[in-house]
This record gives sequence, C-alpha cells and structure tokens, in this order.
Amino acid sequence: MLTPGGVFLCKVFQGGTEKDLLALLKKNFAVVRHVKPPASRADSAELYVLATGFRGVAA
Repeated sequence: MLTPGGVFLCKVFQGGTEKDLLALLKKNFAVVRHVKPPASRADSAELYVLATGFRGVAA
C-alpha cells in the first residue's frame, strides 16, 4: 500500500496491456514516465514504468 507521494516502479513488455496500465497510473500519480536502465539491451521489448507522486485513494 502506498502512502500519498509514494513511488511505483514496474517492468512491462511492449505489445501487451501496457496502455491500460499507463492510463491507470496517469490517473493516480502526478508523473508517469518510461525508463530504460543502461543494463537493459536496446533491442529488448522490456521497459520500465516509473510513477511518482501517488495521489492517494479518495475516501
């Protein structure tokens, strides 16, 4: 469970339901962006989604 202001990081693969995940994250976090660490191969289908500034759950 995240507290307001929390951070969420996950690995996703392109071609799946990442668009649904991004829509949900953008609704609940202040900033959502893709990150790719240097250790990840450039031709890999994996990418990481970093969401910061959790807005919290509405009561």
